[in-house]
Amino acid sequence: MEARADVPSTGRALLATAVVGGAIAAVVLGGYAIGGALMGAAGPPIDVAGVVRVQPLSGWELAARFAEPPRARLTRGSGNLDVVAVPFAGPAAELARQYVRAVLEPEARQLSVSREVERVTLESGLPGVRIAYVGLFGKAQAPIEGEVTAFVSPSGVGAVFDAWGPEGVLRYVLDDVRTMIERAVIG
Repeated sequence: MEARADVPSTGRALLATAVVGGAIAAVVLGGYAIGGALMGAAGPPIDVAGVVRVQPLSGWELAARFAEPPRARLTRGSGNLDVVAVPFAGPAAELARQYVRAVLEPEARQLSVSREVERVTLESGLPGVRIAYVGLFGKAQAPIEGEVTAFVSPSGVGAVFDAWGPEGVLRYVLDDVRTMIERAVIG
């Protein structure tokens, strides 16, 4: 005797398909809704030297402040964002290069900086530049990847945003970092 598989009726098949489709839609759309909520502001803005203000997103917190040059470090897990404020009169690309020479090079055993310079703009319309880097940093010479984003306001305020983390981690916080930078107020 042959075994016969039970074939659902057309109505039952359509219902099952609709339920699965609804579940997929709920997961996808719910993910976007949750992602949007997590990208919301969390806590008061972080002020650096009275001239740069950054609004941390959900999950980000102030980890440290440094005096010279005035700087704040925000962190989320292993991802970091250093926000530096300095007086500067010159193009943003030169500020980014000076930051690499003065801050990154002395701390790195090996450092590779991209030659490609990406043009970026704050919500306020202030133009800036972004460059990527990878290197070995710290006592343990851990591999770090990062992005330096620099802006110079017409009033002579230079702002550098150094987003960094252990190799492979930066990509998980980059959307947050770029959103915080884009919304930053300089001047």
